[in-house]
Amino acid sequence: MIRDVFLEARAGMAFDEGAAAWSFDLDLWGRCVQGETRERAISAFMLAYGSVQVVETVQGDEQAFARDMEPLRDEELDATLAILASQRQRAVQFLSSLPPEVLDYDDPSRELPSYARWRTIRQMLWHITDTESRYYLPSLGLPAKPRNAHLSTELLESSRHVRSSITTMPRSVIAQDRGQVWTATKVARRLAWHERGELDAIDELLARWGYRRG
Repeated sequence: MIRDVFLEARAGMAFDEGAAAWSFDLDLWGRCVQGETRERAISAFMLAYGSVQVVETVQGDEQAFARDMEPLRDEELDATLAILASQRQRAVQFLSSLPPEVLDYDDPSRELPSYARWRTIRQMLWHITDTESRYYLPSLGLPAKPRNAHLSTELLESSRHVRSSITTMPRSVIAQDRGQVWTATKVARRLAWHERGELDAIDELLARWGYRRG
């Protein structure tokens, strides 16, 4: 099976100006493989998921694929909601099960892009809610949610806010501002990717530190 891959080049994600390979296949919905270069991103995607053909490339930060311009499909919304539900359970479990010294440990060896300020696990959990409720949604013209002072409450409130927003938003909405392009399909795709990616990164950090949860 040859996968259609959609490539972002010179995008500020895991790297300041890296590349990200995406699939719109439903079984890989929200899956993204990144690399410092286009070639590394494609190679990593092939290693994870098999043969590919690049069908579209966009250049620059926060652009949209032609496929993003299509209305969000029912099955894509359903997949997004299911992914969000399962990943928020993971996030809540991290917060409730990890001691403060682990949640707040700043690993000096950890490399992040220049714009990233979420160095500890607690900061990463805040980053998840900030991104979904105060970046993705407003970028599409949807209401932002004010930050709750308590992370445990914020995780629950932000989840409810996001689910309500994306289930009621117009499926064909497109927003362009300051050179960025956002659509309903792009927001759903990014939501399905972002939290899972951050939580996988937390698992990798814990493994590197040799920490085992009880």
